[in-house]
Amino acid sequence: MENKSIKTINTVGKIGRIVSMILIVFMILAGVATLAGTIFASTLPKEDINLTVNGTADIESEGSLFKQFKEFIAVEQKDGKTDVDIVGGSNGIGVMSFDDDGLFSNAEIKDTQKGYSIDFNSKTVSFGLGRVIWGLVSTLIYIICIVITLFMIRALMRSIEKCESPFAQDVITNMKKFGFSLIPFVVLRSVVNSAWSSILKTGFDFSMDLDFTMVIAILIVFMLVMIFSYGADLQKQSDETL
Repeated sequence: MENKSIKTINTVGKIGRIVSMILIVFMILAGVATLAGTIFASTLPKEDINLTVNGTADIESEGSLFKQFKEFIAVEQKDGKTDVDIVGGSNGIGVMSFDDDGLFSNAEIKDTQKGYSIDFNSKTVSFGLGRVIWGLVSTLIYIICIVITLFMIRALMRSIEKCESPFAQDVITNMKKFGFSLIPFVVLRSVVNSAWSSILKTGFDFSMDLDFTMVIAILIVFMLVMIFSYGADLQKQSDETL
């Protein structure tokens, strides 16, 4: 029974190693493409680009679904800011929310009989290639961290594939390395999102929001490390007793 269980664990490790290798190849290709885009953007002139959007968009529908949708959405304008709020809610939804610093901060949304009419009389926003390059660089760093994490997963899966016991020291060591490789992701995603969201704004808008989901994932991994370490100690004591 024990040998059968170990073989199952080894098979899972083998499958995980193969999948991680495939993901590594795809992420390396993505990193190369991002690096090429960064190099190309850095060779272009650094003049500012001015963007102004003018025009009107009418959203209409004769169907009952859109009418029901309108019953749940309220359009409100105040203090030069346009929000689309859920009726009865306190927070605006992000799909059609135009903040003061954004490209469409001057947009006007009017409620019509069959839908909405949006007047895109936006202010001019200037942005340079430096912001695009920063977005590409932050994305490249994010991809590099993903590749490192995938290599840690590959090492962990390889140790599981060859282990004679899941409480082997090699498995525990690689699991610990995997946990450490997740730490940069606590802040990296917010950095990347902030970099790209600042491209169409008049100033840099960086917010360092912690990814608490990743924090919980890291805590779970290190908790498993402690559990496996304890299991390894018990197995060692059992072997010495025998």
